[in-house]
Amino acid sequence: MKIFNCLILSILLVFSLAGCSEKPVGSKYFPLNEGMSWTYSLTTEYSNEEESLEKQLTITNLGVEKFGKQTYYVRRTSSGIDYYHNFDETGLFREALRTLVESKPRMDRAKRYVLKQPLEIGTEWREISRPLLMLRVYPYRVRVGKDAQVPMIYRIESLSETVTVAAGTFENCIKVVANGTFNTYTDAVSGDTEIPMKVEEWYAPGVGLVKQIRYELDGDIIDIFNTPVFLGGRSTLALQSFDN
Repeated sequence: MKIFNCLILSILLVFSLAGCSEKPVGSKYFPLNEGMSWTYSLTTEYSNEEESLEKQLTITNLGVEKFGKQTYYVRRTSSGIDYYHNFDETGLFREALRTLVESKPRMDRAKRYVLKQPLEIGTEWREISRPLLMLRVYPYRVRVGKDAQVPMIYRIESLSETVTVAAGTFENCIKVVANGTFNTYTDAVSGDTEIPMKVEEWYAPGVGLVKQIRYELDGDIIDIFNTPVFLGGRSTLALQSFDN
C-alpha cells in the first residue's frame, strides 16, 4: 500500500489536469479554472502476477492563493495534498506543494514543468523522477530507489492523438513521452544495472490529462534483463469523469 500511495503522489506532479471552459486559465490543455474537478482510475499491474491494484483519485481546482508576493493556482488531491501551479511564456509548471501536516507550501527547487512551450512536436524538457513500481524480490520484497533522482527527458511526440477512456473519446490530444534510466546495484555478479523508465501522457484540448501510462521493467523489458532479482510492471491512470 505504501508503494501505491507513493505512486499516486508522484503521478500528481503531472496533474495539472483539466476541464472545459470558454476562457481556460493556464492552457487549454491544462486549465486551472476554479471549481473544475477530475476523477481518475489508477491501476497498477506487475509482470507475471495475476492480481492488480486499483484505486480512485480526484483532483479539484481550488482557485487562486497568495503566498508571499506570488499568486498560485492551487489544485487539491483526494489524498489532501495541495499543489501550487503557475504559467508564463515558457509553459505551465508546478512551484510548490503542501501536505496535510504542513502549515504553508513547501517550494520546489525549480519549476517542474507539466507542459513546456512551444506546444509543438519536438519540444523537450528535463525533469527529475524516481522509480515508483520496481521491487527487489530477493531475498525479500522491497521497493527500489525510493530516494533516487532519475533525470527524465520529456518530448512532445504528437499533436493529433485520439484517446478513449471511461470519460469518453478525445481527439487532437498532445502526446508526451518521457524516457530515463535508473542505475541500481543488482548483485555481486552483475554489479550495477541501467534500468529504463518510460512515461506516456495524453492531454486533450479543453480537458487536460486524460491518460498516463508508466513503465518500469514491464513486459518484454524484464525478459531482456533476465533477472530474478527485480519485479517491474506498469501503472495506468485513466480519466473516469470531469466536472467544469
